[in-house]
Amino acid sequence: MDEINKIRKSFFGGKNKHQLALQYNRSWETIDRIVSMDREDLNNRGKRQGRKSSVMTEEVVAAIEAYFDEEEKLAVKRKQRYTAQVIYRELKDRGVYRGSIRRMQETVKKLRYERGQTKEKSYLPLEFDLGSALQIDHGEVDVKIGDVRQKGYLFVAAVPGHVLRYAQVFPVKSQESWGEFHERAFSYFGGIFPMVIYDNDSVIVKEIIGSERKQTDFSLELEEHYGFASRFCNPAAGNEKGAVENAVGYCRRNYLAGLPSFENWLSLNDFLNECCEQNISKGVHYKTGEKRSDIFANLKRALAPTLPPRKWRKWFNCRVDKCQLITLGNGQYSVPEKFIGTSVRAALTAFEVEAVKDEEVIAHHKRQHQKGVSLLLEHYLDQLYRKPHAVKHCKAIRNEPFHPKLQEIWDRLLDRYGVSEGNREFITILQHRRICDESILIEAIVKTLQCGSIESAAVKRMVKELQHSDARHGEQEYPSLWDYDLTLYGELCGRVAQ
Repeated sequence: MDEINKIRKSFFGGKNKHQLALQYNRSWETIDRIVSMDREDLNNRGKRQGRKSSVMTEEVVAAIEAYFDEEEKLAVKRKQRYTAQVIYRELKDRGVYRGSIRRMQETVKKLRYERGQTKEKSYLPLEFDLGSALQIDHGEVDVKIGDVRQKGYLFVAAVPGHVLRYAQVFPVKSQESWGEFHERAFSYFGGIFPMVIYDNDSVIVKEIIGSERKQTDFSLELEEHYGFASRFCNPAAGNEKGAVENAVGYCRRNYLAGLPSFENWLSLNDFLNECCEQNISKGVHYKTGEKRSDIFANLKRALAPTLPPRKWRKWFNCRVDKCQLITLGNGQYSVPEKFIGTSVRAALTAFEVEAVKDEEVIAHHKRQHQKGVSLLLEHYLDQLYRKPHAVKHCKAIRNEPFHPKLQEIWDRLLDRYGVSEGNREFITILQHRRICDESILIEAIVKTLQCGSIESAAVKRMVKELQHSDARHGEQEYPSLWDYDLTLYGELCGRVAQ
């Protein structure tokens, strides 16, 4: 058809039929027929009236009709009728049908319509007052977090009729992600909507009974906490929340096209925040031309005030094993040694895990979304002090990215004192992180090394001096270690160790 259009355009542009015949390697009669036909005849070219299909033959149609006849004879319920896919598979296996499943679907739909078994659906155009409702949905996306390809769930909240969207990605779609997304969405839009519209996700809906929805306890807790009413779409009726259905596709195509790479989940969601803000600050409504920023400002005034921030979490009872680990889903998480053999409570959020004992947080980890173990070196320091020869093979040590100055003082301790005492001194230095920030410890190590010492006692003394200096804004209560040569102190410690 493209060549025909080019021929006609060239002819009406001034070229004669002989020139066109030579240019396109067509006979003069063919060129004459192409340029002489009117547009309607040209569009119907090749479409012969009454032409029989070579794929959807009378035999195939009769076989499809036989399935329908059997349904009527057996009074089969509507939900148990033969689907186009089943008919396609069985006729294909019998050698009756050799076409595509798409053509089969079209034919089954057409024949059921002719029998009065289906009807064409009609839709009502809807209009929502600004701030009257929010639609929430999610869809799968693939992203790279670090160097690992991972599946995420793109949650999107859309204000129907007003082209305002908010998107975040979570590694899981469980209730802690749903709760966290509600918290972020209401905070982003500046208030709580009186109604939230969902589909029938299993996190929100436990059971569908006719037109009624039996909500999950989590869904009811959402309503009670924020004070909104829930509304649910009919099954397989995504058009009833078309704003957010379109918004999920829009955000996926425009913000996460291809396989985007991010350092971590936090940086991914910061990026989506920025995209949503730019879309509002620079965009206009596609129908009215009104600035989205103005619509957004008016929206905040129409919403109920937000509540104090809430962290949505799911609680579990866990027992600490002999390796100081608790197990939650695919992940294992370390706790301090003294809790071995006891039961602790673990709070699971979308991105974090907290272990709690007697109302006190005893461990805090990043959530493991893939199968793995999260070990905090702090939890194993007491054991390592008692078992210095295990330091080399300890998984928590091997996984720890030590600062170069920590590695330097460790190497020098091993050279001076050997494996056993050298590791004990290094573990003692690491224990100083319980009383100070990492930055203060590194600064203390740097100054201790500059003074010619490597002992843990000297590092501890320097840590206290730095902490006191910060507290008193530089005023020192004790003499500074800078005034002394600590080389002899180190040698004395070495003799005592022997």
